[in-house]
Amino acid sequence: MVAEVVVEKAAARRVFVLVAVLAFVALELGYQLGAEHIWRAAEQRCNAVVNEMYRSGDWLVPRMGPTEPPRLQKPPLFYWAATVAAKLAGGPSVVTLRSVSLLAGLGLVAAVFVWGQSLGGFACGIASSLSLAAVALFVVRSRYADVEPLLALTCTLSLATFERLWRTREARLLPVLSICIALAFLSKATAALLTIGVPIGVWLVLHRSMHLALRPRVLAWGAVSAVAALAWYVAIVVRVPGAMDDLLGFALKPIGALQVHDGAKHFRSWFYYLVRFPLQALPASLLLPWLIQDAVRTKFWRGEQRVRFVAASFVTTFAAWSLVPQKQMHYLLPIMPLYALLCGVFLARKLRRTLTRLHPAQLDSL
Repeated sequence: MVAEVVVEKAAARRVFVLVAVLAFVALELGYQLGAEHIWRAAEQRCNAVVNEMYRSGDWLVPRMGPTEPPRLQKPPLFYWAATVAAKLAGGPSVVTLRSVSLLAGLGLVAAVFVWGQSLGGFACGIASSLSLAAVALFVVRSRYADVEPLLALTCTLSLATFERLWRTREARLLPVLSICIALAFLSKATAALLTIGVPIGVWLVLHRSMHLALRPRVLAWGAVSAVAALAWYVAIVVRVPGAMDDLLGFALKPIGALQVHDGAKHFRSWFYYLVRFPLQALPASLLLPWLIQDAVRTKFWRGEQRVRFVAASFVTTFAAWSLVPQKQMHYLLPIMPLYALLCGVFLARKLRRTLTRLHPAQLDSL
């Protein structure tokens, strides 16, 4: 009876801590969300598209105005979500526009908690969530109306699902992975393929397991994902004259950074992210020297395959984006959850070692 009471109290404390963390992040991201007027060019474009979609009722072809040409640079998932928010609120506003990013940010914190808890227990989940909340790029972009937080959420869910699928070989996870990848593609097309495909592909190659991707059931769910992801593109080609040329133009430019209509060029050197990542990940990046030391000490987490997958995904995606000629700083947002997980594993391990020396009885609560 006493043991049951202790377990119930421990569970209650965990729920309280988790709710407190989520409430803190919600306050961090949502405080005066609509106070700042829309002045950034990207946010202005999203606002114009959502307002026109809400006004016209045309959910298929994004436009910035009734006489403007179709805006096909990015898939429409963010526009759809923001228009749904406007419908629920009775009309579009700055808050409804930015609420999509805010909710995606909260969802990302929750996903990192669940993944972190599965890697190293409750303390690891909480530490991972707080580490993500301590990343400046995450906080800024989650208060800013564009597709990046939605992309980060769907990519993280895809990688987390793959990691569990790799570990358990549960076939029922295939449709989940298929849906996550399709949603990621509808968020930002080729950027999602790079962020998801590179780490998964490298992991399979390193483990000589590419044959697993060729199994009939995997191919079937891959086809389902492709159909769901490409359906909008097919509809656009059928409905909009000349859309094929525009779409091919966007696809042939590296991850769509060189925009046909807007003329946005973002050519950077290969070390562009190397010198800027620590600044964009502050204050969580203060742990970076200790993480590097931990990676060397453990030989890149050799005895912890699940942590190694997270680390490998972080490194390979970082390298892939660094090698892409055209890049912007916010392209790194999808790897910030991976960095937060590595921070969470490190902090939870340190906490466990400290409690082992000082208060062994507290270990069960972690």
